Amino acid sequence: MLLSPIVFLLFPLACARRAYVSCDTEQSGKDHFVNNDGVTLHYRQYGYGPPLVFIHGFPDNAGTWFSQVEMFSKDYTVITPTLRGFPPSGIPPNATDYTGAKYVSDLLAVLDDIGADTAVVAAHDVGGSIMQQFAFAYPEHLEGIILINTHVLPIFLPLIEFDAGQQNMSLYTLKYFAYEPGQPKNVSFITGKIRNERYRAEIAQYLEESPMYGMLDFYKENYPSPPYKQNLSTAGCVYKIPSLILWGTEDPYFSPKMIDGIEKYFLRGVRLVTVPGAGHWVFQDRATRSNREIGNFLEYLGY
Repeated sequence: MLLSPIVFLLFPLACARRAYVSCDTEQSGKDHFVNNDGVTLHYRQYGYGPPLVFIHGFPDNAGTWFSQVEMFSKDYTVITPTLRGFPPSGIPPNATDYTGAKYVSDLLAVLDDIGADTAVVAAHDVGGSIMQQFAFAYPEHLEGIILINTHVLPIFLPLIEFDAGQQNMSLYTLKYFAYEPGQPKNVSFITGKIRNERYRAEIAQYLEESPMYGMLDFYKENYPSPPYKQNLSTAGCVYKIPSLILWGTEDPYFSPKMIDGIEKYFLRGVRLVTVPGAGHWVFQDRATRSNREIGNFLEYLGY
């Protein structure tokens, strides 16, 4: 597939601007904790305005969004949750505590805690998988979604099962499936693709100091593993919300086929922006460009 720098698939009429959630959060941010069925969830809140949620992936934590917090907290209530399994959120003990349904419930709990009926949600990597499952289940709670170098689920599921190229790019996950508490973490391998040297060092220290089994249980419960050639169902994997896909073209984890033929799955339209020269962390590698594209999308939504 030939990737052009920017591909636009036009939307229907823009959404009307909604009343925004009211808060008194300081610009520097404030930590919050909410209990969801016995699991403590952490999120950090910045700024004032309509709610704009950014969900991190792995290896990451809520601090990954430093450039977006600085930009968007001027006009929005920016919420950066920390996924279950990632301190300071709780780390439930069992792999079954990390199903997609559990993560979806967590996001619903955070939105309820900030008093938001709807929000725009941006998500990266495994956070994007969680957010898509939320979008399939609760589209009425979303004004728009922003997928950032993540599994586009209706394409990814058959791709990893039947495409040798994507299977090869996913070999790194075999170490995640095999990991057990107490084993060497191999942090340098896990963080090696992060291009921002300062952030890579911060995340390496965070992983060294944190239990990692909960983080990796996401993969054990949600990520396809060998043997491949399974016919996984993609029933219901359609997007009923205006959507933006922001894609660094030098992603080492996802095949370019991930964004091929996407338009048929997005019923309210999708805007695809490819960013040459950026890797998996496009929002860090090309922060100014990424923020501009996110801002353009929010303006389009009238949000």
